Amino acid sequence: MTSLVCLVVANMIGAGVYTTSGYSLQALGSPIRVLAMWAIAAIIAIAGAICYGGLSRQLVRSGGEYLFLSRAVHPLAGFMAGWISLLAGFTGAIAFAATTFVNYLPAQLKIDSDEEKMLVAVALIACAALLHLFRTGTGAIGQNILVGIKLVAISLFIAIGVASIDWPAQFAASASAAAPGPGISTYANQLMWISFSFAGFNASIYVAGEAKLGRRTVRRSMLFATLGVSLLYLLINAIFLFATATDAIVGRGDIAAVVADHLGGESLGLAVQLLVALSLATSVSAMLQAGPRVYVKMAEDGMLPSWLIPGDGVPRTAILVQAALATLLVCVASIQDLLDYTSFLLSVSAAATVLCLLLPRFRGVPGKRPVILWPLLPASFGTVTLGIAVIGCLYRYQQSPTSLLLSLAVVASGIVVYSLRPKREGLR
Repeated sequence: MTSLVCLVVANMIGAGVYTTSGYSLQALGSPIRVLAMWAIAAIIAIAGAICYGGLSRQLVRSGGEYLFLSRAVHPLAGFMAGWISLLAGFTGAIAFAATTFVNYLPAQLKIDSDEEKMLVAVALIACAALLHLFRTGTGAIGQNILVGIKLVAISLFIAIGVASIDWPAQFAASASAAAPGPGISTYANQLMWISFSFAGFNASIYVAGEAKLGRRTVRRSMLFATLGVSLLYLLINAIFLFATATDAIVGRGDIAAVVADHLGGESLGLAVQLLVALSLATSVSAMLQAGPRVYVKMAEDGMLPSWLIPGDGVPRTAILVQAALATLLVCVASIQDLLDYTSFLLSVSAAATVLCLLLPRFRGVPGKRPVILWPLLPASFGTVTLGIAVIGCLYRYQQSPTSLLLSLAVVASGIVVYSLRPKREGLR
């Protein structure tokens, strides 16, 4: 249970929580509106964790979205979910976290040129891959220690912020200075970006087949971790948004560093930079642990080459493939494009997976449904998540078509690869 919770926490707490609110404040015009979007995203993630828990109770095997969609809908649907994980869900997220990691390293290291930043990002991916190339337990223990250090550091920052801010005065000032509210498409786009910070709440399902007492621990780890991280997110962003004047943080991608400098000067600013870097490093590690399990399951089902199947339970080849793809993406894509197309594809995949709870394979029987409030909870999560993704993507397309084109390219390439795959034995 401890390792599963740490896996979920490490997947969730990455770049988004430390960078998003400055941009969201610029778009929404009010700290209170931004915090409300974080609260809505938290509710959606908690609902998602409950729904994924309902799926995991019925099929306790590694594979994630690929596993459930291929069993409940069609092998092509499962393959597309796995393909999205391969090229966006994990690869894009790892590249995004590794690239952002470099931006939060202390200035004293003098990593200034684009080439140096790229090399550091690639080195982080390589180190994280090495951590998981040996026994599963070794990588999990190392990751648990890093996550524990991260949570202690975040808790200390929250304590400093809560004690330093005059909350009533800051709330009043923010309310009086709020700009007129934007349109619904802007809210949807910001909610999609913020929801990306909650991606990873379902990380336990990717390693469910290796979990002890998986039917119980996988489900509980997702719910406990998502509840805890949601609370941390709301507290952290309340501090970010109300610790200093709005003008100082609006549109800033380094909002965490700006607020830390305001609260505790240069020393606290440096400490927060290191905290963000640690969060991003553990996020890269966690995704390199979870993602390859999906590809192994796809290989076992004949959807990917059989050489991805490990002989001793440790998916070394799949880890190396995942690291290589993430490295390639670091070298060719911008942070903005990575965030946009990854957020959209992940939202679509998650919505489709949760809606499997409405299908015969996973909906259970009257009196023994897989989740509470069935069918309202899975239907609401799927509809809201998919709606936010579509509205947000159309909004972003008006600004720049690159992210949508990347998404379409991923889908088209997946269909082509599926049609060309070697015909082997059926799903197992």
